[in-house]
Amino acid sequence: MITAVDANVILDVLVGVPSEAEESSEALRLAELQGKLIISAVCFAEVAGNFPTQARAEDFFELIRCSITEIDKEIAYLSGVFYRSYRKRGGERTRILPDFLIAAHAQIKADRLLTRDKRFFGTTFPKLKTVAPRDVIIPRSSK
Repeated sequence: MITAVDANVILDVLVGVPSEAEESSEALRLAELQGKLIISAVCFAEVAGNFPTQARAEDFFELIRCSITEIDKEIAYLSGVFYRSYRKRGGERTRILPDFLIAAHAQIKADRLLTRDKRFFGTTFPKLKTVAPRDVIIPRSSK
């Protein structure tokens, strides 16, 4: 199982309130046990400013066993299609293109997206499987 990780889960671990940091840390640990963790270059950009150097940021992702993957033309095109469709349905401009790049990256490169923004991603991108940290910690069959 390949799990793409949204920046908000990583930011929970780095700068979140203790309860969310703990929950996201545990979800990352369990998701890594189930397979591979990846993060898009866009998510890396959203998180990178929390580190004094690029090397320290890369060390952090290596520590949590999360690979940083590039955004290629296929992902860029799909994100543009997603964004155009969202705007045509009346979606507000409060959502910015990185959200659509993250979704397209996850849909193409992963089996699911681990995010705190499950509702938005789940409704806007119906083919994208989304899970919240709590879903990984407490599987649906155990709830």
